[in-house]
Amino acid sequence: MTEVIATTAYLEGPGNLVFREEKLDAPGPCQISCKTLASIISPGTELAAWRGMPPLRPGPIYPRLVGYCNAAEVVSVGRDVTQVSPGDRILSYASHRTHFLLDEDDVLLRLNDRMDSVPVASTYLFHLGYNALLRTSARAGSRVLVIGLGALGLTSVAMADVAGADVRAVSDHPGAAAIAREYGARSVHNRADIEAIRAGWDGRGADIVIATTGSWTDWRTAIEVAAPLGTIAVLGFPGRGEEPPSFNPLDSQFFYDKQLRIEAVGMSPEKRDGQGFLRFNQRDNIRYLSGLISSGRLQPSAIISGHFEGLRLADAYEALASRRSSPITFALDWQ
Repeated sequence: MTEVIATTAYLEGPGNLVFREEKLDAPGPCQISCKTLASIISPGTELAAWRGMPPLRPGPIYPRLVGYCNAAEVVSVGRDVTQVSPGDRILSYASHRTHFLLDEDDVLLRLNDRMDSVPVASTYLFHLGYNALLRTSARAGSRVLVIGLGALGLTSVAMADVAGADVRAVSDHPGAAAIAREYGARSVHNRADIEAIRAGWDGRGADIVIATTGSWTDWRTAIEVAAPLGTIAVLGFPGRGEEPPSFNPLDSQFFYDKQLRIEAVGMSPEKRDGQGFLRFNQRDNIRYLSGLISSGRLQPSAIISGHFEGLRLADAYEALASRRSSPITFALDWQ
């Protein structure tokens, strides 16, 4: 077997991205060797690390791998691998890198011939919005307000529309607002237009608020506009990098009086279980969503604002951080 040298992106500190070369061993019996075709930046997670935002969990922050939306081609397989073959294309949670080894059991999806690697690599970004709706029991006719229209806010809008919800959004960015309308939002309000937001749905409020930002101001909007017995689905990290708020984020006039439910919705079961209790798991969800992308029902091209060569990842981060031309995310090309 020809020696494979993987070039892998590591963030060694805020704004300090390096690429390390690492020799890959031959795949073990249940492993596959892959070369990345395309990966997609997850802006919320990756820019927070790039900027040096407070960590979400205790422990060392750097050095760290970055990225987890990867489409790759299988180069070789171990002797006990049965589900994929050399030449197949797969999705995985591999980080931004040229090559990698993967356990066969960690393959998320084997792409069919109709699936374009770049848009399908964004599937997990849509999965996070989809999971927010699953966890909040959204259904056709649910009143859904999405606060913040970054990548996850927009994918949440798209998935709420697929679910048949009456979806509206909050954002101050005209470009993102236009994409949200394209994805099915009935209206998009500026943050300053709080009275119009409160007046939505004839003043009845939102059954479900999907909060995708870290802003305490946005959090206050969420608890104010949620309907009685409503749910706030948290895809962002309220207060991350901000000073303590000047108001009570669990003010009884909103949280207690309206009997709100607040739920973190960023995680879901990884795989189905043997008895079928985990019907909506990452593997099955990704298979479903990739089919929507392949059929054209979901349009990742609207949130993929451009392409960078993989080794120009730092330039892509700078472009996202500067918000020049208001990009949503970028695809990285590794071929």
